[in-house]
Amino acid sequence: MGLIIGYQTSHVAWSALEKIFSASSRARIMQLRLEFQTTRKGSLSMMEYILKLKMIIDNLAVIGEPISERDQVLQLLGGLGVEYNPIVASLTSREDDLPL
Repeated sequence: MGLIIGYQTSHVAWSALEKIFSASSRARIMQLRLEFQTTRKGSLSMMEYILKLKMIIDNLAVIGEPISERDQVLQLLGGLGVEYNPIVASLTSREDDLPL
């Protein structure tokens, strides 16, 4: 509430709030996109890895920055270790779409 005290109209107050929170929203979008792009399976189980990506994807969608299904699949496959290369090669050579 202290953020909008002193503004004369609701329009001015809402504009001030938008300005305050848009910067933090942009920062959150950048943080989530970076986390999405750099997430790797590493020592996580496959289920943990998929759920971690799904959580990031869902959080981006909630704040109005959805990730395309193609990018979701590419990130999932790209974050797997080299031990998954034969599977990734097989999946990426398919002509049909891979649903996540």
